[in-house]
Amino acid sequence: MVDWIVKLFSNKTFCSKIADLICGVIQGSVIGLLMFLIYINELVTLLNSFGVKVKLFADDVKLYIKIVNGTDYDKLQATLLALCAWAEDWQLPISISKCCVLHIGKGNVSHQFFYQWITITSR
Repeated sequence: MVDWIVKLFSNKTFCSKIADLICGVIQGSVIGLLMFLIYINELVTLLNSFGVKVKLFADDVKLYIKIVNGTDYDKLQATLLALCAWAEDWQLPISISKCCVLHIGKGNVSHQFFYQWITITSR
């Protein structure tokens, strides 16, 4: 079974040059969706292990948690650090400029969260 997957990703034409894919999936392929689901499934399991809620839509990820005390801030920040490590391991860059923190509720203290030591903007 592994042989056909290796053959699928080997010796592909990229801008008229043959190159081996080292990450990602072939866009538009029938197996591409299945490969993406296998690829992303580990992320959901990892993020859920921190006690935060995870929602996925295509390649967008939303994380949320009800903040009751300081420990919940720490949980969310630890989750962001785990996301950073996962993305680095799988060579999947996260577009920080498209990320934001949404604080909901009156009396909610706006807490700063970081991704790779970059402050995530609040909305």
